[in-house]
Amino acid sequence: MTSVTTLRTALQGWRDRIRAELFDSVVPFWERHVVDAEFGGYHDHLDRDGTPYDETKHVGLQAQALWFFSRLVSEVERRPQWVAAARSGAELLVKKARRADGRVFATLTRDGRGASLAGSPRNDLFVANALAEWARASGEAADLEIARKALESALAVARASRTPDPKEFPGGIALSTLDTLTLAFDALDSFELASPGYVADHERFWRARARLHVRAEFDLVLEHVALDGSVLPGPEGRLVCPGRWLVAARQLFERAAASGDSHGVDEALDAMESALDFGWDGDDGGLYLYLDREGYSPVQIEWSRKLAWVHSAALLATLSAYSATRAPRWLERFEQVADFTLSHFPDATHGEWFASLDRRNFVSQRFKSGPRKGGFSTPRTLLRCDQLLGGLIASVE
Repeated sequence: MTSVTTLRTALQGWRDRIRAELFDSVVPFWERHVVDAEFGGYHDHLDRDGTPYDETKHVGLQAQALWFFSRLVSEVERRPQWVAAARSGAELLVKKARRADGRVFATLTRDGRGASLAGSPRNDLFVANALAEWARASGEAADLEIARKALESALAVARASRTPDPKEFPGGIALSTLDTLTLAFDALDSFELASPGYVADHERFWRARARLHVRAEFDLVLEHVALDGSVLPGPEGRLVCPGRWLVAARQLFERAAASGDSHGVDEALDAMESALDFGWDGDDGGLYLYLDREGYSPVQIEWSRKLAWVHSAALLATLSAYSATRAPRWLERFEQVADFTLSHFPDATHGEWFASLDRRNFVSQRFKSGPRKGGFSTPRTLLRCDQLLGGLIASVE
């Protein structure tokens, strides 16, 4: 068997596994259980078998499900049930989720009444991302304008977040958070697909903000930094999240590659590799949720958990790197992550993936959807990996 044949066979094997997870497990789970046929939008607290266990609707999770169904419509097939599912979420977010001041609620009651607020811009950015994807799927100019306004509002909120009023908090430090930055990039990416060329000015701002987090002196990407570029003292300044580090590095890599910035490409690839080296559990496998860059115990009680979204981030980052570079080490990295991920997170009984493993890789929370997990990271990763593998197989000669 030639090396070309061996490579094509390996890639096809991975694609078959990825497609089976996506279209035989993940998509059917959400189709069966998530749409709230009575009140619109989605059930976002689903037990292992899909049974709802709470009626609260988290706006961020509503947005994640909307993004997922809209992306299926745009990039897989315009199935009527997917269009209807997406429209249900879009109508809820447009009609119910936004407050009078332009911000969005954090949670709604099942019938769509505002129930709580949130201080961070996460929900605003999730909504902007989802509405942009819905505008792309619907093809309606009115939906695109709604998405544009949501994007502008969310990015304005994100720019101002973690910036304390010096009169009220004279000892406060203006911060940039990697979480906000990666969500902003996600929203920009979705809107760029819906309306090419619009986001260029915003892109420049957020790329400059990202540079603050990439720290060559530590060979890592920090979770929090001061807006003046200085490193924060204490645990907050030492905190790293390998999953978010990988998301940010992939986003920067894709942007650098698209613009022909070879230095940026190399820097982002180095950041991805460092994240995998730094975050990997050498004893039991998998990536930790949080670590301290100086080796102290992270103050986050859940630091040693192995989360599905972190491994989704690693799958997409490593395969994106291999697709662009064709360097064998990136295929090896992808296979390392995929072997662990596909043997621990999927639920062969009820479909979809578990959210969390403990440090020894036992399932620690059985739910499929809850306040910290929805229908976004897993299906997005599987869909994108399927597409990348398809392109790779076609190009092997």
